[in-house]
Amino acid sequence: MGKKIYLLSPTPVEGVVNMPMIEFVTYEQEIDFSPFDALIFTSKQGVKALDEITSRKWREIPAAAIGKMTADEIKKRGGKVIFIASKAYGDTLARELVEKFGSYKWLYPRPKVVASKIVQDLRSAGVQVEERVIYETVCKSYAKGDAPERGAVLIFTSPSIVNCFLQNFEWSESYTAVAIGKKTALAFPKNIEPLISPSQSIEDTIEFAKRIAL
Repeated sequence: MGKKIYLLSPTPVEGVVNMPMIEFVTYEQEIDFSPFDALIFTSKQGVKALDEITSRKWREIPAAAIGKMTADEIKKRGGKVIFIASKAYGDTLARELVEKFGSYKWLYPRPKVVASKIVQDLRSAGVQVEERVIYETVCKSYAKGDAPERGAVLIFTSPSIVNCFLQNFEWSESYTAVAIGKKTALAFPKNIEPLISPSQSIEDTIEFAKRIAL
């Protein structure tokens, strides 16, 4: 029997142990979308939060997505996708938006804490962008006895999940950490060396983890 695989993101997936490390708190507010040509979404949760707290008018404005999963969430909720970044990184998205949509005025509905410099990158290139903080990521709390079993393969899908896991549990040298991307990998302390998934799709990352767990 292979090692047990734990997915630490809030979205459950069959075939692995789901153990969400984070949850989301939305900020109710009114947003006037009329000044903007398009929206920027850097996560599925950003789409969900905006859809929950505002009118459906956001769906009438085209949107750029950091990756396919975010784009799928936009479409699922009735929005329009005009662009998907070639790689699911904030710096890539910013660079490509400057090249293709530099004259647009953008609205970036975002979490309270962000890992990328997308707004700074766009503004430094002369692109108009405004931000609205629409949700916050907070850590879930677990008892020490809830820790993953020894030898487990743990999938981390964001820097906040790394931080929340280490707030809850002591790291065991028997664990294998799998990071979904470079930004997530950089969130680990120096004593933990994660393996980086070759894909930023959760499904592909799970398959990568399954090969490691054999």
